[in-house]
Amino acid sequence: MLRVKLLRAYGFSLLLILSIAIGLLIGRIAPSSAQQLRPLGDLFLNLIFMLIVPLVFFTISSSIASAGSGQRLSRISTVMLGVFLLTSVIAAVLSLLVFLIVNPQPGAGIVLAKGVTPLPIARSLLPQLVATFTTADFPELLSRKSMLPLMLLAVAVGVATRSLKEQGEPLCAVLRSGAAVFVRLIDYVMYLAPLGLCAWFAATVVDTGAQLAGAYLKAFVVYYVFSALYFALGFSVYAYLAGSVAALLRFWSHMLPPSLTALGTCSSLATMPVNLEASAQMGVPEDVRDVVIPLGAVLHKDGSVIGGVLKVLFAMSLFHQALTPGRLVMVVGVAILVGVVMGAIPSGGMMGELLILSAFGFPPETLPLLAVISILIDPMATLLNATGDNVAAMMIARWSARTEQAGDY
Repeated sequence: MLRVKLLRAYGFSLLLILSIAIGLLIGRIAPSSAQQLRPLGDLFLNLIFMLIVPLVFFTISSSIASAGSGQRLSRISTVMLGVFLLTSVIAAVLSLLVFLIVNPQPGAGIVLAKGVTPLPIARSLLPQLVATFTTADFPELLSRKSMLPLMLLAVAVGVATRSLKEQGEPLCAVLRSGAAVFVRLIDYVMYLAPLGLCAWFAATVVDTGAQLAGAYLKAFVVYYVFSALYFALGFSVYAYLAGSVAALLRFWSHMLPPSLTALGTCSSLATMPVNLEASAQMGVPEDVRDVVIPLGAVLHKDGSVIGGVLKVLFAMSLFHQALTPGRLVMVVGVAILVGVVMGAIPSGGMMGELLILSAFGFPPETLPLLAVISILIDPMATLLNATGDNVAAMMIARWSARTEQAGDY
């Protein structure tokens, strides 16, 4: 009986592990065959991305429209932004301290071509903000490349529907039904996960297996070691704060599927459906997880924040810039912007690197060097980005409940 329960609880996770192991093996011993399998991995990701836009819209808008208390929704949103900012600052400061101690000059030994020119003056912030939060036409919202404008629309629809009360109830029912339908569709797509992840890992090993070399190697090792410790120890502390030992056990008992999906797809958005299911098993209330998980997939990226710190230090060491206290504070601020704000912009990784160049005045020739870092840290960064939303949701659920109880007295 115990074996049956264990098989039911962990059978799919074990199947994912086996499929990934098979993919790694194929990529190592048969590179040409692995490349031929890539379309199967792309098929799995495409199916996920096809459903992401309606899933995000229906889950956010229905959660807000169905919220039992406007005060509770406002409380959840306030606590959510606080938790997102808190964990981002902690990730940036800790990684900066560790990197300065272990590898203060990650870009040492790399020589840029002579005659590089400084960047032109950065364009105005206002046009960038307009492009970040809006689109030029409604059809552009129907794309995973416009997730932040889509989320803002979903929030607005949910608030407007809720404010209409009886008049908005028919649409509220449609939104709830739509959320349930697309969650079920995601469940169907996840049946293809073993095959898709196997194919994706096989092709990825062929592409990136020999790129960790030269001056980059030490920086990458430091990133992966620190990120692994942050994942294991940092998330454990966060989970404990969310509800003591019981919350800690619930968190780690249901983390394997989201972790494997994040590593296999290198996409926070592709991991979001699995996170929604895992956070429910972790005890996160529906009104919390349906808002926090989709928004976290875009705005909450501790792995990218840590990567931003590494990229800035890498570029600063290329040009022998002194690590003054003022610049260290700027490193933290820019890294948080790279992880939190730039994640919401199409081609966010590239925009984050351009932000680093603009903020510190690095020449354009620095861009490809930073882009290589993005590629090689992507799996671990995605692991932190995606799975961090679950532990954040647990903290938000507890702390918003505490503030709600305090408000009752």
